Amino acid sequence: MQSETSDAPVWVLLGKWHGDNQQLLAIAEALNRPFRVIALRFNPASMLPPALLGTSRLSWRSEEPLAPPWPRVVLAAGRRAVPAARWIQRQSAGRTRLISVNRPWSPMSWFDLIITTPQYALPARPNVLSNLMPFLPPTVEEPAASVLPDAARTLPRPWTVVLVGGNSRPMRLCDSTAASLASMVNEQVRRSGGSAWIVDSPRTPASAMAVIKQGLEVPSTTVSWRDGKPLYRALLNSGDRFIVTEDSASMVTEALLTGRPVSLCPLSRHPDWIRRAATAWRLAAERAPASIVGRSFDAAVASGLLAAARDLSMLHRALENAGMFDGTGNPQELAERERQVTLTRINALIDGS
Repeated sequence: MQSETSDAPVWVLLGKWHGDNQQLLAIAEALNRPFRVIALRFNPASMLPPALLGTSRLSWRSEEPLAPPWPRVVLAAGRRAVPAARWIQRQSAGRTRLISVNRPWSPMSWFDLIITTPQYALPARPNVLSNLMPFLPPTVEEPAASVLPDAARTLPRPWTVVLVGGNSRPMRLCDSTAASLASMVNEQVRRSGGSAWIVDSPRTPASAMAVIKQGLEVPSTTVSWRDGKPLYRALLNSGDRFIVTEDSASMVTEALLTGRPVSLCPLSRHPDWIRRAATAWRLAAERAPASIVGRSFDAAVASGLLAAARDLSMLHRALENAGMFDGTGNPQELAERERQVTLTRINALIDGS
């Protein structure tokens, strides 16, 4: 429960990225303890490595004053929030525990708990909790009839709901990929019957959406993320099957949690030389983890020197191996199990055990 007072045991540092912020807030709400939300503002110095910024306030500020009593736990995500979290910990004389979500962008030893998923390739450590799914808010049942547009009355069932993401380095939703997605939708609807709903996102290029619309040859309609969360949730609840672009772990997870069939649409990849080198290093380390190459990769990630190893295909493979795409696994059971383990670990830090 969000608290208006400054004595909440949990502080949530909101940063630049909407997906990170939503995950942080979902965790804070699920703890069922008072928490305080602090929106951070960043300047160009925030692009410097956290190791250089230390525990300073050179790169960030808060609209509201930060003063005692200091929290027992700080929840943060992303590189820019690291100096702010460490500044709070320093003010508390080291008593505040720090929790990083996704990847720390800095030495892993700085954090009491790191909640991550496979695409970040973090090495195993006592303070690392590796889940298969990101932590999402509980599913909300939206009354579809009152939210869906008029097209819902005329589009035949079954509905194929297409969740369209966008550019997320090194992946791009270019026009050729958009055309491939439209072909994938056409093939699916022709095979299963019915019609398609196409849902864009804040990262979807306008040119890509235009190509998708032009390429659709089956009954369909397009809706925008600007139409609000209720419509998005109603389509999640109403869809009979899903096609999701591979760039968003959250969208893939939301589709899987419906318990209905999910197919991934691959995007084109355009890695820079740093990402190519990091990927080659990681693959070599996976082949020989005990070798000097494997140990050096482990040390580079653990020390925060290497943060360019994110690879969403690792997440997709892990989910596939767990039976999330072929129906042999149970996404809802997995998500609930991981949810309880995560909350138990965080509550232990709050309670000092």
